[in-house]
Amino acid sequence: MKNLRFVSIAVLVFLAAASLSGQTTTTAPAAAATATPTPAPSHWTVVVSPNVSGQDNILAAVSANAANDVWAVGQFIPDANQDLTQTLIEHWNGTVWSAVPSPNIGNFANALFAVSAKGGLAWAVGYFIDSTNNFNPKSLILAWDGKNWNVVNHPHVGTGDQLVAVSAISPTDIWAVGFQRDSTGKFSTLIEHFDGSDWDVVSSQNPGTTGNQLLAVNAVSSKSVWAVGSQTGNHGPDIPLIEHWNGSTWSTVAPPAAGAFSTQLFGVSGVTDADVRAVGDKQDNIHSPKTLAENGVNGVFSLQTADNVGTGENHLYGIAAFSDDLAFAVGDALDPTTGNFNNLVERCTDSGCTQEAVPNPSQGGNNQLGGVVVLSATEAWAVGAFDGPNAPQTLVLHRQ
Repeated sequence: MKNLRFVSIAVLVFLAAASLSGQTTTTAPAAAATATPTPAPSHWTVVVSPNVSGQDNILAAVSANAANDVWAVGQFIPDANQDLTQTLIEHWNGTVWSAVPSPNIGNFANALFAVSAKGGLAWAVGYFIDSTNNFNPKSLILAWDGKNWNVVNHPHVGTGDQLVAVSAISPTDIWAVGFQRDSTGKFSTLIEHFDGSDWDVVSSQNPGTTGNQLLAVNAVSSKSVWAVGSQTGNHGPDIPLIEHWNGSTWSTVAPPAAGAFSTQLFGVSGVTDADVRAVGDKQDNIHSPKTLAENGVNGVFSLQTADNVGTGENHLYGIAAFSDDLAFAVGDALDPTTGNFNNLVERCTDSGCTQEAVPNPSQGGNNQLGGVVVLSATEAWAVGAFDGPNAPQTLVLHRQ
């Protein structure tokens, strides 16, 4: 998270490394401090979630097979060595959240940015760093087979690559997106697909002359998949990158004009092509970042209104749709008076995105949300982290 700064969004942060063994290890989570439930001023309440170790614990994304089968992923720091991170996976069984053992590659840095659950199974993506690639990040895919989480073999490209979003249409049709870096340091898009047998790199577009990255993906069907992120050119401002899969190729889709603002998209969701919603932030040389919401109707995107809290930074990092006219977006808003971030949740319809009241368990520190999943017109889960007494702790909010 941003002071914590969000692991799901801070995907361009590359950690310094020490020598590694290169072995694959499995983390067995142990009980630690948990969030204290806080009464919500609205439909949202804090639900107790485990923390593994007394160091940083952050949840970046959440997905659900059913109301009693919900997965959340992120990372944690196991000891005082702040350079070492490991995968964090938690599960809701309808009654309680529990930490589930998850594999790590090497003994340096592992993190998960996204998860997608389908058909009783689940897939999570992120990155790891070890000594075999000069400590450049490599993409990581984990799969839940109903009993265990396992590392999945898949292609690696460039001098380093990361997968930051995943969307499963079925257990045999899964898309993951992110970015790769070449030897000059330039970033370009990365899209990989699982067809039931193998993961393969699929050709994708790179319209930005100096850099491109994909940060979110939403599969409507096998013939319609949306991915969003950002692109940069020789001259500003930066603009969103929107790409679409039509069943055979990926192509770019024009984002709506945003004037002098530099804009980027962190989340995308939709149940049909009639309403595909994307969120992120925008800023210029005068104003601090503000929320950005876009609505795509059959491939044509336009700007939507979205609430901003106060005069400080506002960001939307994730969005999940329940229907063509209902989605929930999550992020954070900076309170300039305290210098702390507070949770931001917005309810999005065809009329725009409006703020919902949510609890902030850390009254003297940061509260930030990065992922959301919607189960019904009234029920949703959102995850992130908040500043505990000694370190960031997992944060889970439930809407009923």
